[in-house]
Amino acid sequence: MTTVTTLALIPARSGSKSLPHKNIREFAGKPLLAHSIEQALAARSVDRVIVSTDSEEYAAIARQYGAETPFLRPAELATDDATDLVVFRHALDWLRDHEGWEPDIVVHLRPTYPRRDPADIDRVIELLAADPELDSVRSVAPAAETPFKMWTRDGDGRLTPVADLGNEAYNQPRQRLPAAYLQNACIDAVRAHVVIDQGSMTGRRIHGYLMNENFDIDTEADFRRAREACTQPDNSQEFDDP
Repeated sequence: MTTVTTLALIPARSGSKSLPHKNIREFAGKPLLAHSIEQALAARSVDRVIVSTDSEEYAAIARQYGAETPFLRPAELATDDATDLVVFRHALDWLRDHEGWEPDIVVHLRPTYPRRDPADIDRVIELLAADPELDSVRSVAPAAETPFKMWTRDGDGRLTPVADLGNEAYNQPRQRLPAAYLQNACIDAVRAHVVIDQGSMTGRRIHGYLMNENFDIDTEADFRRAREACTQPDNSQEFDDP
C-alpha cells in the first residue's frame, strides 16, 4: 500500500451555546479536548495532530496535551453556523500556504466524542488509504429509529416521507425495511483533495465504518451518559469490517 500522510484535525471553538466551554470542560480528569488529542497521538497512522481553535486559552491547553496549534481560527469561522467544510478548508489552505505541507488524508476527530479507541482511528485511515476509489470513510452506528417511518410536515400540515423505497415503506413492517445507520460523530476520514476540490467533507464514495456506540456530547445528559460509559469496558468496535 502506498504511504500516505495523515492529518488529525480537532476543531475546538470557544463559543458553544448549549454547554459553554464544553470543549475544555473537565471529563475523566482532563479537559474534554485532551482525550481526542491523546487518542490521535496514540494512532500509528496519524502524522500530525492539530487543534483548530479561535481561543488562545484553548490553544495553550491543546499544546499542553501534545497537539500543534500553528494558527488561530478566524472569528468568522468559529460561529454557531460555521460549517465543518470552511473550518477544514481554512486549515488545509493555511498549511499549504504557510508550510508547503499538504496531507493526503485528513481525519476529523470531534472533541465532543471522548470515548474513542486509537485502533479504530487506524482502521478508518487504513480503509481509506487501501481503496483509491473511496473518497471518505465515516463511522456509523445502528440507528435507533428507521428513517422510512419519518416525515416532514409543511405549513399546511401535509406530510412527505423523509425516505421511501417506492413501495410505501412507511406502511411496511419494520422487519421488511433496510437497516439504517446514524453517523455517530466519532471518526471521519476524507481525502484532502475532496475537501479542497469538491468542496465536500465526504465526496461521493463513502465507506461506513460500523461501530455500536454513540457518545457525542452536546448536553448535560450526554455528559452524564458518557461519564457512566467510561466506567464500563470499551467495546466500541464489535463488527467485522473489511
